[in-house]
Amino acid sequence: MAPPIGRRSVTVLEQQAKAVRGRAIDARILSVTLDLLRTRGPAGVNIEAVAAKAGIAKTTIYRRYADRDQLLRAALGSSSTGVAIPTDLSTYDTFKWLLRDAGRMADNMVGRGAAASIILNEHPESNEMMREMIKARSVRLTQFLHQRVAAGDLRADLDIGLAATILLGALMGQLIRGGELDDAWADSVLAVLWPGFACTEAPTRTAL
Repeated sequence: MAPPIGRRSVTVLEQQAKAVRGRAIDARILSVTLDLLRTRGPAGVNIEAVAAKAGIAKTTIYRRYADRDQLLRAALGSSSTGVAIPTDLSTYDTFKWLLRDAGRMADNMVGRGAAASIILNEHPESNEMMREMIKARSVRLTQFLHQRVAAGDLRADLDIGLAATILLGALMGQLIRGGELDDAWADSVLAVLWPGFACTEAPTRTAL
């Protein structure tokens, strides 16, 4: 026998409320995991630490993730959505935008603690996950370099792989040093690198 209409309505509302609470818990778990990764590095990420900081039971996490690595991979994946590169900027300003976007990604997803761990390779399995994420995000950088070489804005003999490595190295170095990843930093990086990248030494900037 079907429940009364009023009771069915209450049941639907209860299910909806439960789903909302579940999504909020999911978001809380991933947010705390990323925060621990940023501040403490991979060594600071484990089920116990996430549960304590999030204020939830360990069983709540284990119902969603089998182990720490699965949790860490989910957290990294949750913040790895890319943003389209603007098409109305000069080559110089697009470089600057890419550096700033990479800086935001590093601050929000990797953090200084994790950056140090990647360089020192203290936690190989966790570091490999983060390297995969960084490689995926760097694909559009190399695509942009190829496009700008083809367009004649960058030197035809530019070693694109080396150029991408240098740019990523500047980012990681600034993270380790504790410096700001802001416009001034991006300009200082390009002031050094632009003469070796561009066909002409004078950077072409987008008119404001």
